[in-house]
Amino acid sequence: MFFSSRAKVRIEKTLLDRLTEVAKVGGYANVEEFIVHILEREAEKFDQDQDDEEVEKRLRGLGYIE
Repeated sequence: MFFSSRAKVRIEKTLLDRLTEVAKVGGYANVEEFIVHILEREAEKFDQDQDDEEVEKRLRGLGYIE
């Protein structure tokens, strides 16, 4: 899942330690896999919000909602 070019993100040690423990309990192979999963899930929410706004805009344009 990782590509050859990686971006570096700074995470405070206490948060990284916490995420590492949660990743272990959650059955992730490593903390990086867990963090990527969280970020993908959160980004998907924003994509969904944009999709919802576009649907609402279309429905307004068609006169279904005011």
